[in-house]
Amino acid sequence: MKPIRLLLWFFAFISITWAQSLSKPSGFVDVNRDGINDWFQDVNGDGINDVNNQPYRRSFHFVDENKDGRNDLFTDEDGDGINDLDARYIDTDKDGQCENVIDFNNDWINDITGLVYNRRELGGGRYGFIWEENGKRNGNFIDKDGDGQDDRYGNAGEMRQGRVDRFIDSDGDGVCDQRGFTRHRKQSGQQKGKP
Repeated sequence: MKPIRLLLWFFAFISITWAQSLSKPSGFVDVNRDGINDWFQDVNGDGINDVNNQPYRRSFHFVDENKDGRNDLFTDEDGDGINDLDARYIDTDKDGQCENVIDFNNDWINDITGLVYNRRELGGGRYGFIWEENGKRNGNFIDKDGDGQDDRYGNAGEMRQGRVDRFIDSDGDGVCDQRGFTRHRKQSGQQKGKP
């Protein structure tokens, strides 16, 4: 009797694992180019994928103090796995998991898009119509090349092999143009700075 029971438990485990792998989103796919992931979206932040109505593993909690049916802590309208409300690295419960990116196994890889993130930048500007780090919503999302990124995003950085190059050095002096240094200003074609 025990071998049959053990065999049944084994097949149940395999079936559950297989079913979970089928329902897991696989990257940012936007066939109709509207800036919304076709595989994943959680508009109200309830922990249920709005595309297939399946719950997904997450580290954030559902809090609805204003009773509007939306999570006050986390929503993901464009489906990039980054919190639309707050794109900072936050770990309020000190469990080592960022509550503003969907990364349940805490391997520093976004479980939805597969992109690596860090404490300074979660990568919310890469995919979708919401640029989480800047709090901007691109109402007229344009994606002619079908890469899931608003084509106007190139204004903030140049594309290199499908990734945004945030180090822009147009004058060739080795200092990023957008660093905001007050010493790094051009006057009459020459660098002026203080030692």
